[in-house]
Amino acid sequence: MVKCPVCRKGELVKERRKSELYGYSLGEYVAEVCSICGEIFWSEEDLAIMEKKAKEKGIWGLEQRARISIAGNSLIVRIPQKLAKFLGLRKGTEVIIHPSGKDKLVIEEIPESKR
Repeated sequence: MVKCPVCRKGELVKERRKSELYGYSLGEYVAEVCSICGEIFWSEEDLAIMEKKAKEKGIWGLEQRARISIAGNSLIVRIPQKLAKFLGLRKGTEVIIHPSGKDKLVIEEIPESKR
């Protein structure tokens, strides 16, 4: 058995796993999974297929860095145009912002029915 290169304790076991990106399914593939830390290792061939599917769905490359700025007494984050377009956000869109843990911020559009 091959040892996990991440935790160096677990053994890599072949398992069928679902691949997702931003909540979109990219299919199921056989991967090597660490029996201790759970780290997943995909084959290069399967990664190429996943990338192709993500590009077809328009979700490839949506992750971008942003910097926190100040406007008056508030902190602001600019949403890159590509991401805003994908999400259908535009000036004046009403959203709810809330934390999801200490290191994640969730922005959800308020449905028309609740405005």
